[in-house]
Amino acid sequence: MADTGAAPMQEVLHDSKLTPMQWLILTLGMLASMIEGFDIVVIAYASPAISADWGIPAEKMGLVLSAGVFGMTLGAMFLSWIADRYGRRMAVSGSLIVAGITTSAIMVSHTATDLIILRAVAGLALGLLVASLTPLMGEFSPARHRVLIISIMVAGASAGAVIGGMLTGALIETLGWKPIFLYAGLLTIVVGIASQLVIPESIAFTIKRHPEIALDKVNKTLKFIGQPQVASLPPVSEGESAEKAAVTSLLTPSRRNTTLLAWAAFFTGFVVVYFISSWMPQVLTNAGLPQQQAIQGTAAIPFGSIIGTMMMGYLAKRYALNKIIAAGFVLGTLCIFAVGGMTNSINAIPYAAIWIMLFLIGITLMGAFSNLYNIALAIYPAQVRSTGLGWAAGLGRAGAVISPLLAGVLMGLGLSMPVLFVIFAVPALAAAVCTWMITPKELP
Repeated sequence: MADTGAAPMQEVLHDSKLTPMQWLILTLGMLASMIEGFDIVVIAYASPAISADWGIPAEKMGLVLSAGVFGMTLGAMFLSWIADRYGRRMAVSGSLIVAGITTSAIMVSHTATDLIILRAVAGLALGLLVASLTPLMGEFSPARHRVLIISIMVAGASAGAVIGGMLTGALIETLGWKPIFLYAGLLTIVVGIASQLVIPESIAFTIKRHPEIALDKVNKTLKFIGQPQVASLPPVSEGESAEKAAVTSLLTPSRRNTTLLAWAAFFTGFVVVYFISSWMPQVLTNAGLPQQQAIQGTAAIPFGSIIGTMMMGYLAKRYALNKIIAAGFVLGTLCIFAVGGMTNSINAIPYAAIWIMLFLIGITLMGAFSNLYNIALAIYPAQVRSTGLGWAAGLGRAGAVISPLLAGVLMGLGLSMPVLFVIFAVPALAAAVCTWMITPKELP
């Protein structure tokens, strides 16, 4: 055994080395993230075919569309403790397998009620996946590259949405809508089983939750992934190893202010992001842009998001992550103002200029929002990390529920498009302020 001395709690892994086995683990994590991103949008892409096939009225189809998001919100908040109590690997693989089974089961569904139940259960599982996958991948990433790796993985969800949408559009006419869910579910199950077989338990989790037997387990994991083994581990206090994975642990005096700031950043971020993603095609069409151009322009946003998310993760090697994210939200606010101003005379503006501005919204606003997950990982210790991320993402999704409804009400009141964009720029600035005030450092 190579003696590397007593390793710091979170940095048993080599500071920058990535072994082939770590690459495989991270690749599985990327696939899981892409699956999560695809699952969010697949029901939306299939909804016209479902409505036409079964004659489902719009109000009931709305319940089908919202069931998965509602389930994800509850899963992230109320199931995230599973990953902190029983382990990241089991939470990730189990959530993928459950989501895959329920998604495949749509193949034998017959009513809208069946769809609502299956989508809600899949959403619960994916909510747990959101809360456990990012910590697991972060804890297998070397410190020097951790933020960039997580940024790339989070960007994978956007890539999954884009690729999944293209595949669904290409295949649904020939296969029908049910086989799309069958194949998506089977792929999810395969990735879940592979995760259980290939990915060991997180080293940070093992040290914090099982310090009395951690050394042997940690060295077995290090050997498996091709990293040098250690002769000893730093002591863990009884309070750390026994700390309850619950929301009350996030609101202790030393963590309360930072936790509330993180919740506020996620909430306001979700408000503006879901306004942009839900209403942009309709807004552009109402402003006078042809429907095809409105859809193509909106598609520029997730493409920009992929680039912006990874770019900010790279910049975090040199600059404070919270400052980078705050800057992204501010620049995104300026882009929102610009697009809002364009809506009054959209036909007089070159389409390329509109597309570029929407692309910049993806780079700045969406890139900043995606990197909020890195902030949530940085501020909580391993024993409550999934719980912390789950509650931030879960409460934030309340903003995702409110945002499209609020925008619809405001549009119904006859507000002009520039005014509407100004209103939704306010939460973007609020997210910038909250993130700026967070120090991305693990709280005691």
